[in-house]
Amino acid sequence: MPLACVLISDITGSTQLYEREGGEVAAHYIETVVARMREIIAEAGGHCVKSKGDDTISFFNHPDYAFEAAWAMVNENWDNDMSVHAGIYFGEVVHQEASIFGGAVNTAARLASLAKPGEILLGDNCYDDLAAPHKKRLVPIGELLLKGKEAPTKVYAASVPSLAATTVVFGRGGPKGRASHTETVELTLAGRTWHLNEGETLSIGRSADCDIVLDQAWVSRRHGEFTIRQSQLEYTDHSSSGSLVLSPDGKELSVHRRTTMLSGSGSVLFGPRETAEDNCTLSFVAYGINVQAS
Repeated sequence: MPLACVLISDITGSTQLYEREGGEVAAHYIETVVARMREIIAEAGGHCVKSKGDDTISFFNHPDYAFEAAWAMVNENWDNDMSVHAGIYFGEVVHQEASIFGGAVNTAARLASLAKPGEILLGDNCYDDLAAPHKKRLVPIGELLLKGKEAPTKVYAASVPSLAATTVVFGRGGPKGRASHTETVELTLAGRTWHLNEGETLSIGRSADCDIVLDQAWVSRRHGEFTIRQSQLEYTDHSSSGSLVLSPDGKELSVHRRTTMLSGSGSVLFGPRETAEDNCTLSFVAYGINVQAS
């Protein structure tokens, strides 16, 4: 099978646009965005084989061109509060009429689904061949055991700071070879326990409308939130003071206004390290998760 670099780019904000503007108006705006995305792909030397709804699937001869297209998309000044997120992966593809298939397509789709608004997630097999200026825009975020792949994939991220909370990976992997999947998470703080399932979100902060209310001065009104999205446990910090993720084996990760993928068990301290004794540390146990540690 031929080799190609696959780019899958998806629009963020289309659902809200449909709710706000109605079907016909929203469809027109989205068609305009998709048309511009196709132009960017062509300008970068790629081939857009499919655009369905609010996403595009394209392939390129070299990772440099795919990254150039994705970087242009996430930096475009889109109207109506819309943005783009993308996944890029290199590998074997099958090109049939108006679509492409293969492992590279599936992995690029998985990376795109995990990317935040304004963020590009890219596999290591693309990173190695990138030009130096492109590599400087990317940061390693760890290894993910993605669906359909036997070995973990080292992933890099590039994001627009004004839009994206950079994805990072922190945790302990499950048995090698299992699919990445979270069924439920148990969270405990100050003797109380909460359970989180796919698609649910648990918010934490000083505001009375948070699911968990912490009345400490250093805790922001909406400090952070846990969610299970696409079978991955995530913690997103929105605070001014930051959070600290602690693993059972002593590893620590400072999280400040970004998103972290969690796995296994551990705890999250809301605020600086010296506040650990002030009932601001939440313990979590994720069941069924398999994200490889960075």
